[in-house]
Amino acid sequence: MADDNLVHAVTLPPEAAPPIRVYVNGEERREGEDFVVEGARLRFLRPLRARPPLGLGRKVMLAIGIGVYGDLKGDTLDVLYQTAGTTRTVSIPLSAAAAGGGPPPAA
Repeated sequence: MADDNLVHAVTLPPEAAPPIRVYVNGEERREGEDFVVEGARLRFLRPLRARPPLGLGRKVMLAIGIGVYGDLKGDTLDVLYQTAGTTRTVSIPLSAAAAGGGPPPAA
């Protein structure tokens, strides 16, 4: 997969407060092993894959009912957090362009 589809960090919702639980493709990830919380951001120790954007040709194929498969796979990210005494869940769309931040510093 091309490097421009790798996501190293995402921004948390502004109201998010600990404890923060992270699920990638439905599998729980561990803080310190898979990700770190840096202020209002989650930084992943192993990058996630953003779904690549659809080009015009693929959009036309989908519009006329022809399935498009292959390299369109990407990771899904769900975050559980506390806010005002309640637990909330949010799905955060992965976008390499919007994610910002480079890979984590070498240990």
